[in-house]
Amino acid sequence: MTRTARPAAAVPGPHVLRPRDRTAIETLQTVGAGAIGAGCLFYLFSAAGSFSAFGDLVDAWWLPLSIASVVASALGLIAVAASARPDLLGRAALACAAAYLLVMGTWFLAWNDRAAVLEAGSPTTAVWITMIPELASIALMVGGRPVVAVVNLVAAGALSEMVAALAVNGMLDEKFIVQAFWSVAFGGVYLLFAAAAVAFARRLDSARAATVATARHREHEDLHDVDRRRLDALVHDRIIAFLLALSPGEPEPSVRAAASGVIDELDHWWDPSAGPSESLDGREIVQRLRTMVSSLGDAVVVRGDVDHASTARFDADVTDALLDAAAEAVRNFYRHAGVGASCVVIASVSDDAITVTVADDGVGFDPAATRAGRLGLSFGVTGRMGAVAGGRSSIVSAPGEGARIRLRWDRP
Repeated sequence: MTRTARPAAAVPGPHVLRPRDRTAIETLQTVGAGAIGAGCLFYLFSAAGSFSAFGDLVDAWWLPLSIASVVASALGLIAVAASARPDLLGRAALACAAAYLLVMGTWFLAWNDRAAVLEAGSPTTAVWITMIPELASIALMVGGRPVVAVVNLVAAGALSEMVAALAVNGMLDEKFIVQAFWSVAFGGVYLLFAAAAVAFARRLDSARAATVATARHREHEDLHDVDRRRLDALVHDRIIAFLLALSPGEPEPSVRAAASGVIDELDHWWDPSAGPSESLDGREIVQRLRTMVSSLGDAVVVRGDVDHASTARFDADVTDALLDAAAEAVRNFYRHAGVGASCVVIASVSDDAITVTVADDGVGFDPAATRAGRLGLSFGVTGRMGAVAGGRSSIVSAPGEGARIRLRWDRP
């Protein structure tokens, strides 16, 4: 089969996700990558005023290297978000964390043993040094690498505070330990928030997957139930009815034709399009009803009342359900009403409703005492009418008082 090729730019890559196709965790990773990358750039530019003071502490090559590393890491995270590739966030976050550790490690090689001259209380050096590793750890957590995120927070946080202490004081003292502890603890709070967001997103995805699985299971059950009902209808209304109508001796041509039709239906029972699908008007419905009743015997009278002004036509699923349910009610009359009983079928058709009543004066029965799941009543009558939108049925009977089965369909 030949397909029309789309332009290359319009064809998404194997891992590119459209917004409507993303899971909750993928959405979090995509949005988070862009936000964390933007945060890196924000903290970089917020510390721009300290570059000259900070640059005097190290060799000339180190400051451009550190700025380039932060910018490259930030742009890498932003690229993950822009390209809708959340599967790359973990690797991008690892690269970001590794680049920062490398830059901080080389600082000791570039440091000239001097301390920065800053105004009292100036936060610029602390902002420049301590915030970047926390952002990298958050990216690792959102990217699905929680253990590496914690290790990076502790290692990079302590390293950044060490560099900050040397840059500001020229030495390490007891304040460094306290500051490193609070820096890691402060970053840990944000890391916990990131972990909670990841856990919540995964729970949303699990709930969504469970809902979809349940819906698919119910759909499968519904389809299985439809097939079972169709097969029950074929066995009960066609095969059993045909066998009951057989008599000893050479079968007549009409009987052979009926047998051929039953076999053909059995061959195609799984195909819902194999049956009749034409719509009928009121007069055709009454005629079908007369034909059906006469094919079952000659002891039942049919009376039809059709609104002469009616021009409505009725779908095959409605007429099939009514005719099949009426046929089952007539079969029950022949099987159970008793010798000498009489039966009448009354049909009333208007534009918006069809009513078929099957009444007899036979031995009757107690509907409440009828065995649950009895195929003739539960499936053949009430089940069929209940399966059609707008359809319903009622059975009124008592021992010795005959039976009255009413089938009703109202246009929804």
